[in-house]
Amino acid sequence: MTKTAICGIKFRLERFFHHIAYGGQEKGTPFFLSLLLSPLYLLSLFYGLAVNIRVSLFNKGLKESRSLPCKVISVGNITVGGTGKTPVVEYIARQLTERGLKVAILSRGYKGTAHNPVNVVSDGQTIFMEPHQAGDEPYMLAKRLRDVPVIVGADRYVTGSYGVEHFHVDVLVLDDGYQHIKVKRDVNILLVDGERGFGNGHLFPRGPLREPLSNMERADFVLVTKCKKPAQGVGASGFMPDFSKIKAKPLTFCSGYEPLNLQSFWTGNKESVSVITGKKVVTLSGIANPSSFTALIKSLGGNVLHEEAFPDHHAYSPKDLHGVMKKAENLGADMIVTTEKDAVKIEEIDERVRIPFYYLQIGLDLFGDDERFVENILSRCGIRET
Repeated sequence: MTKTAICGIKFRLERFFHHIAYGGQEKGTPFFLSLLLSPLYLLSLFYGLAVNIRVSLFNKGLKESRSLPCKVISVGNITVGGTGKTPVVEYIARQLTERGLKVAILSRGYKGTAHNPVNVVSDGQTIFMEPHQAGDEPYMLAKRLRDVPVIVGADRYVTGSYGVEHFHVDVLVLDDGYQHIKVKRDVNILLVDGERGFGNGHLFPRGPLREPLSNMERADFVLVTKCKKPAQGVGASGFMPDFSKIKAKPLTFCSGYEPLNLQSFWTGNKESVSVITGKKVVTLSGIANPSSFTALIKSLGGNVLHEEAFPDHHAYSPKDLHGVMKKAENLGADMIVTTEKDAVKIEEIDERVRIPFYYLQIGLDLFGDDERFVENILSRCGIRET
């Protein structure tokens, strides 16, 4: 079977999962589909039992949660798929660095080929690894935060200990660390997708939940991502989690994406996002929720002719880019726009695309609540601003 065929099957399975997890199938589900999904439901029960046993062992002290000799901030989610962790991790690391703190980021390095116990992507000055080795998200963070070390490895206690010893950090930020409870943290930030919420509310693999919703009580703060800012600039709209089944409601913030600029693959120059307005666009992405990226391009005034989507964390080939280019040419597109996460892998490919080709850089928009968000993190860590 060819790589293209395997990629196609993987993508269809991924889309099918997202359809049953987030597509509102609970009402009026055809009988044959109910039968098809019943094994997934049974598997989700066993999965939930295993998760609850694991959490209970840590809660009762039968499994050890170990402390690191620095402040630890965890950013993670309770669902599978993208909730926008990378912009949040970058934002926190940047805010703390600007306040004079030495920060390092710890990541699992998902889909990366580096499997040593400790893999230094960047020491804060030099990037030592390629995207396919580090994983696309750790590499992107290393590229955006040149003064912040980025380390990948399966065991965050091991990588964290290395970061403390070799980089003398004040704060470690755990990327996707909500389930990594073997490391104690000073701040536990839970991200919730403001567009898709908790989907059908089932545990994986019947639904998108990594843990029962009652485990939200481990969170110190909840940050709802991908919210929409009303035209009048007051408040924010998006899915809001129900905390009625947990003991205490955590402090909750809302955030959205802030489009920063377009970066040209042709020239390397940065251009204003206003370049998209009125243009015929083909979007290209290999992320968990490609429709979210397409919606962002549309919000900037782009006329999206076609959405070219690949599986999450897709490793692009020259053939992939050639196919996208031909499709864009046939449709009469003015430009192709991809995500920054995809760009770090596309940049490795020597394939000349004749149509203007950009990636969109985004930041985190806390809708004016930045100071309160950062102050609460510092307070929870016991850090006083100087």
